[in-house]
Amino acid sequence: MKIKTCIVTGQYPPQVGGVGHSAFRVANILASRGMQVHVVALQKHPTPLPFDESCSSTQEGEVLVHRVKVFHPKREEGVAFVDGEVLTRYNREMFHALEHFQQRYHYDVLHAFFLYPAAFVAGLVGRLHGVKMIASIRGNDIGKYAFDPLRLPFIRSSLENADYVTSVATSLTDLADRAITPIAGKAKTILNSVDLTRLRPQARPELNLKGTVIGTAGLFRYKKGLVYLFKALADIGNRFDFSLLLAGDFFSEDDRQPHLQMLHDYGLQQRTVITGKIPSDRMADYLQLFDVLVFPSLFSEGCPLSMLEAMTMKKVIIGSRAGAIPEIIRDHKNGLLVNPGSSEEITQALVEVMENPALRERLAANAAATVSAMTPAREFSDWLGVYETILDESSRRKRE
Repeated sequence: MKIKTCIVTGQYPPQVGGVGHSAFRVANILASRGMQVHVVALQKHPTPLPFDESCSSTQEGEVLVHRVKVFHPKREEGVAFVDGEVLTRYNREMFHALEHFQQRYHYDVLHAFFLYPAAFVAGLVGRLHGVKMIASIRGNDIGKYAFDPLRLPFIRSSLENADYVTSVATSLTDLADRAITPIAGKAKTILNSVDLTRLRPQARPELNLKGTVIGTAGLFRYKKGLVYLFKALADIGNRFDFSLLLAGDFFSEDDRQPHLQMLHDYGLQQRTVITGKIPSDRMADYLQLFDVLVFPSLFSEGCPLSMLEAMTMKKVIIGSRAGAIPEIIRDHKNGLLVNPGSSEEITQALVEVMENPALRERLAANAAATVSAMTPAREFSDWLGVYETILDESSRRKRE
């Protein structure tokens, strides 16, 4: 009998973001290997809608996707916190939406991506209807929300109600287990995978790049620590001929202006190319342009897919000791590690690789070898082990 699972997420393509990309990848990995997979994508909507007008269901390949527009008014300018009544309605509407799909389709497992809101709501529905729930930690849901007085009770509830907790970084699991609520006995790290067959350049973008191409890829915001890369490049100055390539876009308009101002302040504007949003199937076109990619994340980092993709394409990686980066990068083996918030260490790492072609070649080759083992088949095996654990436990209890 097929396992019927429902992936619950607050983000799903065409929405842009790491959580959405991961939910999409895992949904399709599970479906391609025989599971019956639904997705409930809970999307904020600025005006209230009748429930029967808020939902749409589409078959997308092997996955049935239910998109639900949930009322959540836009925050007024200058207002720091969401009103309690608004939050109560938001939570309740998500709960009723997921309960509706559970009662209609009778899922065996609710598989939530991100602790709040997805795992919080899935935990309530799971407990009420006797359905197993997997809570998947992705980054900010622990790295940021553990310090958020508004969301901390929700993530604690998510962890407590989960039958199993997965994380994309062991450091996030440790913080949740030791500082929020004990989960070590039901937790596992599952690193992201890379589909090697998808990362093939289709064309070479015509960009104004000169010298060594240094930069990063993804969605850019404060926690990614780009200011420290900018400071490092400003310190290097004219010692080397380089261009700064930012392959991606800013997470929000609130992130754009501060970063543009920093580029101006550090004298990097004339050397910088910002691509804007890149479709996932074209990312390889841009990654091929890099010589060195830097991922100077400060906190809340998960398992950055852009870094894994760059490693696949034999690029030199400099990464901070944040999230899963130090679980993947071994210093001076398949990349270079720096401490978060240290522009001086980034400068030293950049100078080291720019002055040593043999080191660059070795790091790039080893990076590709590392990621070659991080396949969708490996990720499916990890997920299947989690599903079998919780469903076998459920069957055993029923027999007793």
